[in-house]
Amino acid sequence: MIDPDLIGQFGPDFTFPVELGAVRKFAKAVHASWDCYLAADDAPMPPTFLTIANVEWGYSLERPRGTLFERIDHDLSVPLLAEESYHFHGLLPRAGDRLTGRACLESVTTKQGTRGGDLTFLVMLTEFRDSTGRHAADARCTTVTTGGSDDDDAPLGSEPPVYEPDYQSLQPSDPFAALPKVSWSELTVGQELRAIETGALTMLDLGRYLAACGEDNPLHYDLAYARQHGFASPFGYGMQQGSALASYASAWLGEERARSFRARFREVFWPGDILTYRGSVTALREENGQRLVELELACTRASDGAAVAQAWMTFDLTR
Repeated sequence: MIDPDLIGQFGPDFTFPVELGAVRKFAKAVHASWDCYLAADDAPMPPTFLTIANVEWGYSLERPRGTLFERIDHDLSVPLLAEESYHFHGLLPRAGDRLTGRACLESVTTKQGTRGGDLTFLVMLTEFRDSTGRHAADARCTTVTTGGSDDDDAPLGSEPPVYEPDYQSLQPSDPFAALPKVSWSELTVGQELRAIETGALTMLDLGRYLAACGEDNPLHYDLAYARQHGFASPFGYGMQQGSALASYASAWLGEERARSFRARFREVFWPGDILTYRGSVTALREENGQRLVELELACTRASDGAAVAQAWMTFDLTR
């Protein structure tokens, strides 16, 4: 039972420097090896870069690091990431900026899973302010513990494919580089982004993202540990494909124009999976002097067509 008095309480303030090397490492891990990140000294952060801070201070309640969150009485030894979102109150922060963040346990809900067992959802909110005190961004992460059951609201798993890595190159791939940039006048509701299929995922791909974001749960790299907890092999961290979807959309609409991002993780993905990225325009709005584009995105698995991750993004094409 989680003490309801913890809900709404904030942990200590922490400093999150937007470090250039970290931006470059993260960009390479999310199919965004572009000059705006790799060549500029004041590179903007990729839209999901704040997941690094979330790993250290936000939703990773199984590692509270001496904060009040260690009082949460719940088995978080095998949590799954169900959803993650970001909202920016202006332009994306840039390399060299120093943000101040603080995290709170925003909500806890429990429901009966459709396949049996209880599902507990813990939502962490992290607020970020810049050096002037301006509210720069909000990040929300939803962790779900499944109590030994599967459910439509928790990331599920298929059988992993045969994994036969063939490392032709150790350099990160850049599958979205050929996507053309589009302007506001070229967009229509219902317009689809060109689908992009990538090659088979490798453990190097998975490891590169884990290193970039700081996630170190052994479910994602330790075969014996993964099998002890009922998984056939290590599997990918959900935000890897969430971040890739953000790169896919940014390649089309602009690296610095994202204003909000939300991803939901539907299926476990494995080394050897071949993934396809798709998207479409769901709304075009002009309000308060802004030109806002809303997208719906999906990362699907080639073997069965299942959606590994879904995402929704808003871009500002005003300038």
